[in-house]
Amino acid sequence: MGNQDRSVERLDHLMEGYRTNTCTRAEMEELFQLLRELDGNVLLPSLQGQWEEAGRMPATGSPDWGVLFGAMMDQAVALEPMGKAAVTRRRLKRRIRLLAASFCLLLLLGGSAIIVYRMSGRTRVGPSRILSQAHRFKNDVQPGGNKAILTLSDGSSIVLDSAGDGTLSTQGNTRVLKLADGRLAYRALHGADAEPIYNTISTPKGGQYQVELPDGSKVWLDANSSLRFPTAFGGKQREVQLSGEAFFEISGDARRPFQVSVFSREPGRSEELQKVHVLGTQFNVMAYADEQLVKTTLIEGGVMIDDKAAVASSLQSSFELRPGEQAQLHRDHASTIQVVNDADVDAAVAWKNGYFDFNKADIQTIMRQLSRWYDIEVSFRGEASRDKVYFGGLQRNLPLSSVFNILERSGVLFSIDGKKVVVNL
Repeated sequence: MGNQDRSVERLDHLMEGYRTNTCTRAEMEELFQLLRELDGNVLLPSLQGQWEEAGRMPATGSPDWGVLFGAMMDQAVALEPMGKAAVTRRRLKRRIRLLAASFCLLLLLGGSAIIVYRMSGRTRVGPSRILSQAHRFKNDVQPGGNKAILTLSDGSSIVLDSAGDGTLSTQGNTRVLKLADGRLAYRALHGADAEPIYNTISTPKGGQYQVELPDGSKVWLDANSSLRFPTAFGGKQREVQLSGEAFFEISGDARRPFQVSVFSREPGRSEELQKVHVLGTQFNVMAYADEQLVKTTLIEGGVMIDDKAAVASSLQSSFELRPGEQAQLHRDHASTIQVVNDADVDAAVAWKNGYFDFNKADIQTIMRQLSRWYDIEVSFRGEASRDKVYFGGLQRNLPLSSVFNILERSGVLFSIDGKKVVVNL
C-alpha cells in the first residue's frame, strides 16, 4: 500500500472518529494536519463519504444541520474541474482547505457537539439550551457587505455602496471610477500632478471593499479599515498608509518599490507601527487597534519589514519574510518582530475568501472578529469557558443567529438585543 493510500485510509478513520465524537485531541490535530496536506481530489470523496454516513444517522437537536452542510457540499461539487486550465492547483487546494475547515465545524456533530476543547476535555450542550434560543435571540443581525466611504483631497466624501457606476470624480490628472463589479479604480488622464493628491477609502464595521490603485495594484480592505494613498504614483517610490486589515496584490515595478506604512488607528495621523517594503507580491496585514499582535502574512513574493523601533529611530533594521511566513509585532512593546515560519496562511486570508477560519482561537478572539463583521457590541458574563479553543471555519454570509446556533454547541450561550450581544460563559 502506497503512502497516499495509507493517508487516505487514515483520513477516513479520523473522520469517522471525529463524526462520532470519539476523536482524542491528538487525533483531531492529526486530522487537521491531513486536511491541510492532502490534495483536493482526495479530500472531496472522503468528505462526501462522511456526509453520506452522517445522513444515515438519526436526527439530533439541530434541525438546520443538514441544510447547512448540504448547501456547503453543493458549493463544493460546483467547484471547477481539477483539469480546467483557468483554475490553478494552488487556488483549488486553498478552497478545499476552507471547505475542510467548514466541514470540521458544521458536519461532524454526530452527538450535537461542536468541536471545541477545554484543556481538560470536551464540552456539550443539552437540547433544552438550544430550545431557549428563541427567547434569547430577540432579533437577527445580517452579515456585512461591500460598504465604504471615499474621502477626496478637498475633504468631501462619497458613499461608495450607494454611488452609481462610472466616473465619481477627477483628482488632478486622474479619473476616479466605480467599476461595474463594484471596485474602486484610478485611471490616469494625461501629464503628471505637480504635488501628490491623496484620497482615503474607509470601511465601517460590517463593511469591506476592493480598490485598484493607480499602478494597477489591488487592495482588499476588511471591515473597520482605512487606506490612504496618492491618486497617482510619482517619484521613485509607491507608498500607501493602512490601519485595520487589508490584502495586497502588488504590481511589480523594480524601479519604484512599493511600501505600506502601518498605523495604529488613523493612517498618517496616529502611531506608525511598521513599514512593509514590497516588490511584486501578495500579502495580508492585520493591525486592528483591539488586537495585541500586528500580523503580516506573506502569500507570494517577498517583503522586508521595519519594526516600531526601526521606524521611530530611522535605523536600518529589517526582517525578511518568505512565502508561508508571518511576522508578528506586539503593539504594546518595542520588541523586535517575531517570525512564524509555518504560518496558517489560510486563516490569515480567510476573510478575503468569505470565511472565518478559527485555528485554536478562544472565544474572545472569535467575538472580536464577529463584532467587526456584524457591527455589534459584545459583552461577557462569567469566566467558566475562557480556556476553550475552537477549530474550524464558518462562512461570512451567515446571519448572526446561525453563527451562534453553531457556536452554542460548545456550551457558551448568546443573547442578541439590537446590536448588543451578551456572551454567557
